[in-house]
Amino acid sequence: MPAWFLPAIGASLCVAVHYAFLRAASGRLGDNLGALVLEGTAAIGLLLVYLFAPRAGDVPTTRAGLVYAVLSGCAICGASILLFTTLRRGGPVSGTGTIVLGGGVSLSALVAPWLFGEAVTPRRVLGVGLGIAAMVVLSRDPGTNP
Repeated sequence: MPAWFLPAIGASLCVAVHYAFLRAASGRLGDNLGALVLEGTAAIGLLLVYLFAPRAGDVPTTRAGLVYAVLSGCAICGASILLFTTLRRGGPVSGTGTIVLGGGVSLSALVAPWLFGEAVTPRRVLGVGLGIAAMVVLSRDPGTNP
């Protein structure tokens, strides 16, 4: 098993819990305020982890790394607001989560070969195809659409 596999599974569990609470919160506060509370809470949690948790190896901090992290944070900000909007408008967690996460993963898998020099393999193509199929199937489930 690769070293990244268990942290990825843990992250997926955190995302599942995140979606459940996000769905419960949507419609109970405004989209922008909801995103602010969500991201503010995450920032406080990250600060505490940064201050008190052991560090994993020495990774030098570069200006480019900081810029990319800020740009990634801006993208997550937009995603958080749009997720609140989507769920408040009745989007089912199964369809919304699949489109947002599956769409993001599929798009990043498609552009990674050009951005980062990753290989285009039959397994990657199959995975992207299955991800797109899951988005189509779950977003059109008549049992989850009001």
